Amino acid sequence: MFKFSNMMFIKAYIFFQGFISEKKGVTAIEYALIAVAISAMLFVVLGSGGEDGIINKIKASFKAITDGLGATQQQAGTK
Repeated sequence: MFKFSNMMFIKAYIFFQGFISEKKGVTAIEYALIAVAISAMLFVVLGSGGEDGIINKIKASFKAITDGLGATQQQAGTK
């Protein structure tokens, strides 16, 4: 078991060394880091979805608009 995991580690190490030495590999890693940074920023800005998160506030705003439109349609239909 140890020999197998050691061989897999060595193969992965060699693969990543070749990947990093190529310019395309470095660019891919840079893009991955940028994607992680943007994801982290969005998580911080939008929140984790708690009650005070911006996503729930947006949902509440749209619900209020929908309810208001529904009430307006009901009033227009009864007159």
